Amino acid sequence: MSDSGGEFFVGFVVGALAGAAAALLLAPCSGEEMRKQIEQKGIELKSEAQRLAEEARVETQRAVENARSQVDQIPERGRIVVAENVKRAQQAVQDAQAKLSKAEADAATGQPA
Repeated sequence: MSDSGGEFFVGFVVGALAGAAAALLLAPCSGEEMRKQIEQKGIELKSEAQRLAEEARVETQRAVENARSQVDQIPERGRIVVAENVKRAQQAVQDAQAKLSKAEADAATGQPA
């Protein structure tokens, strides 16, 4: 995952905690009720953080697999390019041999090339 994604995640969690704390502290309720609300909000935030971490893990794994797949394809692409160039070179040699044979035949019969 990119660095900015990690910064976003940290900012999200800090912002959520600050917002939850402000909402709880400004709401009129008893101390016991406040503790229960804080505990519940903490559980919710922990669950959300775990969910986001799992999403990040899955996305990172997907990116790694994609990169591996692309790297694995490089040798095959190289083989294809080499094979195409070998075919072109063979064709060029055949063309040159044909021209040479024609020139030799023309020279033997006294015809201009």
